[in-house]
Formats: sequence, structure tokens, C-alpha cells
Amino acid sequence: MTKIINSIVAITYDKDKEYHFLILKKKGTWVGWQFVQGEREDEDWKNAVKREVKEETGLECEDVIKIDVGADYWFKWEGELIHKFLHYYLAKVDKNATVKLSEEHSDYKWVDFETAHKELKFNKEQFKKAFELLKEVNR
Repeated sequence: MTKIINSIVAITYDKDKEYHFLILKKKGTWVGWQFVQGEREDEDWKNAVKREVKEETGLECEDVIKIDVGADYWFKWEGELIHKFLHYYLAKVDKNATVKLSEEHSDYKWVDFETAHKELKFNKEQFKKAFELLKEVNR
């Protein structure tokens, strides 16, 4: 039997003259750079984004925007077949606030689009689309 998981990906950003993106270095089953990501619990999607951002970074979201970008993939975990769906959100945070990493991550950095795109282990195409949408929204 297949287990279905719905997760959020919060593309955390701030903007002064330029956009800055907060990427996190994941540790555990794989190591690499990513955005905040987690499963939706008994809550609506936007509250899931706010909770995951707070849990993984200690930051409060100033604004959360659902974007029409998604992805899904299959994998096996402990012998069980999993179909995971990713729902993408833009999450504006304050880059001057103190980041407090959860135990899921070993490091973080604020970077520009090009650096984030290069460093991300997964979801590069979705990030590129999200960045285009972000620029449209904030004209």
C-alpha cells in the first residue's frame, strides 16, 4: 500500500534593494542545502508554513503567499512506498532577526538567487519559477 504525504516548501526570503533567500543545510538521511520543508499537520496550509518556518529557523513569517508551483516524487522508507507531494509558498521573513536552527539542520546562510539556485540539492526548477513569480508580485 502507498502512503501519501503532503508537505510544504517555504521559500524564505527578505528584500531590501535585492532579494535574499534563507537556505538551510540539512543533516540526517541526506546532506545538502534546502528551504524550510515539512508536513502539514492538523492545520491549514498557511499556518503549516508559519509553524514550519518557526520550528526550523525561529523566524516569524511576515507574509505567506501560495504559488502555483508543485512537485511530487516517490521513495521507499522502511519498506513502505511513499508518494510525496510538495506545495510551494513564498514566506517573507526579517533577515535581521536571529535564526535559531532546529536539530534538522547544521547551518544556514542568506544568499542571492544565483547562489541559492546553485547550492540547492533539489527543487531548482521550482525555485526558478517561484523567483519569477516573486518578482511579478513585488513590482
